[in-house]
Amino acid sequence: MKETYDVIIGGSGIAGSATAMILGKNDLDVLLVEAKTHPRFAIGEGMLPLTAVWMWIVGEYFEIPEIQHVSDANKIVDNITQSCGVKHSVGFAYHEADQPFTGEHAHQLVPPEMPFYKESHLMREHIDHYLVESAADYGVDYVDEMPITDVEINDDDVTVTTTQGTTTAAFFLDATGGNSVLAEKMGYRDETPEIEADTRAIFTHVEGLEPFDDLIDEKDHPGQTNRLHDGTLHHVFEGGWIWVIPFDNFERSTETKASIGLMLDREVYPRDETLTAKEEFYEIIGAYPDIERHLGSVEPVMPWIRTGRLQRSASKSSGHRHMLTNHTYGFVDPLYSQGMVHTFESVFRSANLLLDAFAEDDFAAERFTPIDDLHRRQLETADFLVSNAYKATGEFDLWNAWTQLILVESIFPDLYIQRYCLKYLSSGDVTEFDQLLGVPRPGDDAPFIPEKDALLERCADVLDRHVEGELSAEKAAQVMFEEMRQAEWLPHNFYEWGNTEARHIDGGDPAVTGALLTWGQTEAPAHIQEGLFDFELPEMS
Repeated sequence: MKETYDVIIGGSGIAGSATAMILGKNDLDVLLVEAKTHPRFAIGEGMLPLTAVWMWIVGEYFEIPEIQHVSDANKIVDNITQSCGVKHSVGFAYHEADQPFTGEHAHQLVPPEMPFYKESHLMREHIDHYLVESAADYGVDYVDEMPITDVEINDDDVTVTTTQGTTTAAFFLDATGGNSVLAEKMGYRDETPEIEADTRAIFTHVEGLEPFDDLIDEKDHPGQTNRLHDGTLHHVFEGGWIWVIPFDNFERSTETKASIGLMLDREVYPRDETLTAKEEFYEIIGAYPDIERHLGSVEPVMPWIRTGRLQRSASKSSGHRHMLTNHTYGFVDPLYSQGMVHTFESVFRSANLLLDAFAEDDFAAERFTPIDDLHRRQLETADFLVSNAYKATGEFDLWNAWTQLILVESIFPDLYIQRYCLKYLSSGDVTEFDQLLGVPRPGDDAPFIPEKDALLERCADVLDRHVEGELSAEKAAQVMFEEMRQAEWLPHNFYEWGNTEARHIDGGDPAVTGALLTWGQTEAPAHIQEGLFDFELPEMS
């Protein structure tokens, strides 16, 4: 460790290490400071198609193949670790207390196979360690077991104090998460986050997980290309849900463990201090026969972790000579696996801002305000989707309607960002991705945004009226389904939005994805045809 650097990055999770590699490749002198050591446990293990897309974009744009390796399960096994699952299914199984599970209460989205990524279940201790080690190949200095105790932002530099001494730099990037010394010192941390979601977690890693598909009747299977076990399964019930993330569901994986975690609305499930974390977990799942059958016999391989309220936020993400990463700025809830999408949106934006600042030798606060706008938009969107999802868990009719809306929220934004990848693959011009820097959050300028946002807002208002007692669950669900049926801009030939029996999309079936593309090129409203489906499709694997 030297006395001075261009950039000091506090925290060596994915955001810190990825940014360090980008800056190092661009000839900046970078110090990466870690309070603990690697390998270490971390959550954030389930990718989405959009997570993989963003990793691929960042790796391609900045020419960092190590980041791109994480976007593809086969490349993970080839280059990083054989402890890697796949996420070729996003499944939800809704349960009612003391009742057996029925397939009529299941939803499954099977994403299409794409030629340039393959989304995964990440054993984070291996992934994070790999990225830290890779940073050294780009000239990054790395120190660990060195907690940051103070950060001083000066006119001409920053001074970072650790348990081992003091170092200066031109800029400080704070990727230390919820325990940020800088956010606390600058008064950025919100004492009471203005986040509607209010949840807590109990989680661990386990051995002995059987596929849920093997425990339920054949008639209750979704009957699509992939099993529920071929991705992340969410057990959902009133006031909570459980993630089930197997690392053994990829034929090239040698891992036998799985990640399971219980998420609870704190109003519905206040913490019971008379029980241990393990006891509370099993007491709660004991009310749901088929969740208990699925998870009751697994064997934890690490201590159970139980949290208080997960939600946190900050008033700012940047200032003179400093920025916070998205995870340091705030967090909502792991439902819908948005965290790493947000991380790589943030890495893409912040790395560009930093490289421009060093090119012009200008570190004024106003240069970095786009990162504030991005993180605020990410947090608001996550809270909107998650808080309304918890409101919908009380009755299956509501959950069914809200899950159909989540498909609207997922499919169209995913396709819009993938569109830039497809355009780049056709043109070979990496500046295709520069357009993603021109709006507060990538995708804000997508042609369907006004219609999508208005639909979601109207349905969220319906959920609020239900919560306030104005509408029954049945009536609220009917109104939401009718809203979707009347949405003429949606591709109803691809998926029957508004049909209460339509619960699955099989993107693994070429006929299904073909129906979406045909609609987009021939029947979609003109502004969607021109602004979303204006790409050439490469040959699919």
